[in-house]
Amino acid sequence: MADSFNSLPWHDAELLELAIDRRNPGARDEVRLQVMWPDGGRAILLFRDCYAVTVEMNFGIIAEERIASASLIEDDPGLTSIRNRWRPLGVSLDVLRCYRLEMASTSSFLRIYAEKFEVA
Repeated sequence: MADSFNSLPWHDAELLELAIDRRNPGARDEVRLQVMWPDGGRAILLFRDCYAVTVEMNFGIIAEERIASASLIEDDPGLTSIRNRWRPLGVSLDVLRCYRLEMASTSSFLRIYAEKFEVA
């Protein structure tokens, strides 16, 4: 999974859209990104079975939202925090991962804590 996420052509891809689907809370918690790759192709990235998302976006800058880097992080402190909150409820989140994106143009960050990732 890390290889498939990390190997995408992130550098200089453009973030076009960020959407959070909570129409069926707890059963369908998804984050969707629409990106345009450096070669002009577009993709929808789906993060399924999400447990959290942290968005630190800086607006007011007249520039495309270019992605500097993206990586799957297995030891993010947020993972430990989320797992510790759910463990007493009997929920094992061993397959939960942190997908981190850093924007070049605005120094913004996204952290998506999800169990599944796919390119649609």
